[in-house]
Amino acid sequence: MRVVAMVSGGKDSSYNMMKCVAEGHEIVALANLHPKDKGKDELDSYMYQTVGHMGITKLAEAMELPLYRMETKGQSTQTGKYYVPTDDDEVEDLYNLLKMTKDEVNVEAVAVGAIFSDYQRIRVENVCMRLNLVPLAYLWRRDQTELLQEMIDCQVHSIIIKVASLGLVPDRHLGKSLRELQPHLEKMREKYGLNVCGEGGEYESFTLNCPLFKQQICIEDFQTIISSSDPVCPVGYINFTKLRLMAKSRENEAEVVVKKSIDYISDLNESSYSDLSDPDLSETELEHIEMENRMKESMSKEEIAILSRSNSLSQSGSLLSSPVRIITKKLVGSDEESSVNGGASGSYATRNGLLDVNTNDVTDGLASKNLTLNYDIEQRPIENKPNIGINPRGWMWIAGIQGVGATSAEGMQNAIDALVKIVTENGYELNNLCYISLYVRSMNDYAELNDVYVKAFNFQNPPSRVCIESPLPDGLQVIMEGVAFKPRNSDINNQRHTMHVQSISHWAPANIGPYSQSTRVGEITYIAGQIALVPGSMTIIDGGIRPQCKLALRHISRIAKAMNTHGQLRDIVQGICFVTNPNHIAEARRQLERRTTNAIMDYIVVPALPRKALVEWQVWAHSHNDKFDYEETGCSVGDYTVSSRRRWNYENNCAAIVCYVSTGLATSSTQLTDLSDDIIQRHQKLAIGLTVDNVNDILQYIVNKLLKSNGVPSADSAQKQSSSNPSNTGLPAIHLKVFYQVSATPPIGLLTRSIAEFAERISNLTSIAFSVLPASSLHNFSTFLSIYGIRHL
Repeated sequence: MRVVAMVSGGKDSSYNMMKCVAEGHEIVALANLHPKDKGKDELDSYMYQTVGHMGITKLAEAMELPLYRMETKGQSTQTGKYYVPTDDDEVEDLYNLLKMTKDEVNVEAVAVGAIFSDYQRIRVENVCMRLNLVPLAYLWRRDQTELLQEMIDCQVHSIIIKVASLGLVPDRHLGKSLRELQPHLEKMREKYGLNVCGEGGEYESFTLNCPLFKQQICIEDFQTIISSSDPVCPVGYINFTKLRLMAKSRENEAEVVVKKSIDYISDLNESSYSDLSDPDLSETELEHIEMENRMKESMSKEEIAILSRSNSLSQSGSLLSSPVRIITKKLVGSDEESSVNGGASGSYATRNGLLDVNTNDVTDGLASKNLTLNYDIEQRPIENKPNIGINPRGWMWIAGIQGVGATSAEGMQNAIDALVKIVTENGYELNNLCYISLYVRSMNDYAELNDVYVKAFNFQNPPSRVCIESPLPDGLQVIMEGVAFKPRNSDINNQRHTMHVQSISHWAPANIGPYSQSTRVGEITYIAGQIALVPGSMTIIDGGIRPQCKLALRHISRIAKAMNTHGQLRDIVQGICFVTNPNHIAEARRQLERRTTNAIMDYIVVPALPRKALVEWQVWAHSHNDKFDYEETGCSVGDYTVSSRRRWNYENNCAAIVCYVSTGLATSSTQLTDLSDDIIQRHQKLAIGLTVDNVNDILQYIVNKLLKSNGVPSADSAQKQSSSNPSNTGLPAIHLKVFYQVSATPPIGLLTRSIAEFAERISNLTSIAFSVLPASSLHNFSTFLSIYGIRHL
């Protein structure tokens, strides 16, 4: 993309430009905001570094790029968490500057050197979205110690031009280079908690030379200004009075290697990543142990003995040692492509900005054929009706919305109209929605569906979202569900908080679309569906199911940490793992269970996922997950086996369940092959024979578990109580997702009507919101119903 870089003169904007070039973008112009009074060295601005602004012209000359500048008022009239365009705010100066630049140079993106400031990021993204520009912030949420080292290694020669922190003194540290001060900055980090990249305002810098400069900047004269002589924390800065350019000395310049997006996912095999339950063994080591065990199973005793002796002769153990990872990084300004060698790999091609993966699948550490599966499409009508459940705290679950239409856009519009009607009729607004689940008939129609969706949710901090393809019948374009929260009081702990990072970075995938990465209410955090996009390039990682699982789970981990000070992957209570092949379930389950604590996950096979991903995770977390109990139970209902996994907290105001209903005729294998016709026919016959009484008994079992009660009455007694007490005000609410196996299931009408009748019978105890959802396959062959349930208070 053609990029205009916002420059302050400092190290961050300079290095971020280098990252943009490494990712294949072209810097075509620079932009800068300076004080209205050119004699004033610094503004008291929340947004912009203006100290050293008199050197920006020379920086542009050094890069031989056009510079667009504009005056800024330096006034922040709107300092809240979220920004709404306001005429007299300094953010509008940025809007005017970038609009002028876009009109003149036809840029597509903006490079921003933000590292950790949500205040700055939110405002820059606001401006970019209004101008249809892509924000590029490759330094966002990077570890500052690691980042500073990268800048130094990449020959970003910057000096300190302002100090304002404990441990930094004007007469000792001003004018020093980053390389000279790095050891001192590290000591001050340990002693005072100083941010080594100056993100807390500890210092400001100015770049005199970097690999993007055609010439280097020399300081011929300057002044030192002491703005505060506080004996504990003095504040001072440098005012440039004379700068000049000089030719760069090529003799002293070493070859510069700049990491690319692929390099920032190289930690996926390391035990330092995330919250691994076994920190003593890396993922690579575990994979090789598994491979060795498989080899031993096929070897004779004599061969195993030889293998053992061979291993003992090697200090590291030839089969257990990690393989050498050769990483080729792209040089600044070169066309060399990055690649990661090792493991199974495949080819890929870009089409319309989306990555089409054509690769060998990797399952349990071994390469296997990527099977082409033909899934059944539902031919019968699905009879969901819109329904809701509202609890006393203000949570509302909306389920059963069906978008019927001749086209995907028409179906989506009908679904959104129904959603808006339900929301408004119950005293909520669209911006109370926390989460939206979309089950669409064809992922090929995603663009048309999303265009309609954007118009409805075109506001700041939209709800988080998951979108998957479902085998829906003709005419039914989408099934939609929603979760909303409207606080019953002004308690700040009961407010809706979102994170909508739209800048492309190396942190986690940007959400440039109309949904947030995460939404939090109190202790509960809903995280948008995550697929294995490499953040810096926004393309699917190569290599099959294993790296896709690991990368998507790392996204969840990082989002959880960003949303909550002590958030982590282990906070996951419950979720759904959508996969496109039953053979992927075992690996997905293995990767999840290594990194979480008793998270209960449903595994649903669907025809397709966004960007042709193999896996997508939809989860919610609780910050006190360590206080949740865990239980595995089961029962028999007629000819069927019902098994469940349940979580609930000590206060019993939050509960979750994943329940499987199976015919019990197959093993836990997830393979669709090697099943005899007799087994398939018997399974289908039993599944189709499910009765209304069976459904009632299954639901009674599930609701008892979710309410942590044995008090759900029988059908007859519940009907009598419901008639005498029709109001359900103040009752707990339950949300059920009922997934069914398309190839083997009872009549859909029987299933939906039975659930609706059950919900009505127990409406004096709880309100139930539910959707019946088709799936290509469930967690194993013998399971034909998979029920995902949740209850909050």
